[in-house]
Amino acid sequence: MTMVFDPFAPLFTRAGAFAVPAYVIVGENDLLLTMDLPGLTADDLEIELFDGYLSVSGERRRPEVGDGKAFAHTERPFGRFERRFRVPEGVDPDSILARMDDGVLSLIVPKPERLKPKTIAIGTSEQRELETAGV
Repeated sequence: MTMVFDPFAPLFTRAGAFAVPAYVIVGENDLLLTMDLPGLTADDLEIELFDGYLSVSGERRRPEVGDGKAFAHTERPFGRFERRFRVPEGVDPDSILARMDDGVLSLIVPKPERLKPKTIAIGTSEQRELETAGV
């Protein structure tokens, strides 16, 4: 199978305090991007489409522990993050759907019409003749 759009070249660009796990599914008509963002809400995120990249950024804040308390051990990363996904040229930003459920962000990015498969009908003798070069 030949892919017209290679979502893995480059797949992601990472920046920030921690790497947000993500996956991309390429369908016939769209791309599905899913990211795990536990503890965050839609208000904590910013999503932009610019120069061929869909950018998801935000911040996970360290919880307050109160007076007289301190962290003895922590493995959970906090801080700002940004994930950038290359998308096909011609994606309409108004057609992108975003949904946040239980700390999982899902983005549906419809492919531009030029990347969608098209069925080509096989003609009959009643249709115009094929032009051949010297045959």
